[in-house]
Amino acid sequence: MEHFPLVDRLHTDVLEEKYGPIKAKVLKHSKELREAHLVDNMGVSRTYSLTFFPNKKETRIANVEKEISKGFPIGKAFRKHGYAIRKNVVEVFIFKLTSKLKKEFKTTEKNAKARISEFYAKKRGDEPVVYGLVLEIYSPDFRPAVINAVDKIQDNAFTEALLNNGFSKEEIWQRIGNENYWGDVKARYMKAKKESRAVESIFKKKIMNYINN
Repeated sequence: MEHFPLVDRLHTDVLEEKYGPIKAKVLKHSKELREAHLVDNMGVSRTYSLTFFPNKKETRIANVEKEISKGFPIGKAFRKHGYAIRKNVVEVFIFKLTSKLKKEFKTTEKNAKARISEFYAKKRGDEPVVYGLVLEIYSPDFRPAVINAVDKIQDNAFTEALLNNGFSKEEIWQRIGNENYWGDVKARYMKAKKESRAVESIFKKKIMNYINN
């Protein structure tokens, strides 16, 4: 089984290798968030995603944002416009499926694997941009509801906490690309991880409130 790709390879690339063509079924796209399913040709959802946008959007990605708002998958839109992509994973957890998600996934399983990550995009010579904070819930057919050793290794701190502890977005980008290595700055990194815990808790509550209402 392929591990979650942190660098360049898109989630849709992995899905399409298993299920064929994948498209986004967008349920909502507002200034605050985007809710969508990545579905196969049979209309079966293989991933549910919920993306929360920053309060202030980057004007330099306006052309990409325009395509995404019309229903184009996020990763594919950025790649089409020449951006490299990386994911800063901040948590992997087991999610208890709602009846609605069970129906979309066409599954009788009770639980699913879920991941929260920050979506980074970058053009050569430019500072990385964090497009949004993304929740992905995977269909049990695609990924079993199990957290493995690699998931734990990929688990990082939020960008805000890393910035507060002296890391730049460029350095975060580089370290994610360098097999997510932080061993030479462990003290600062662990402090950022500790600061992230409260943010993770708040964000998960926000997710649950949205999905269950």
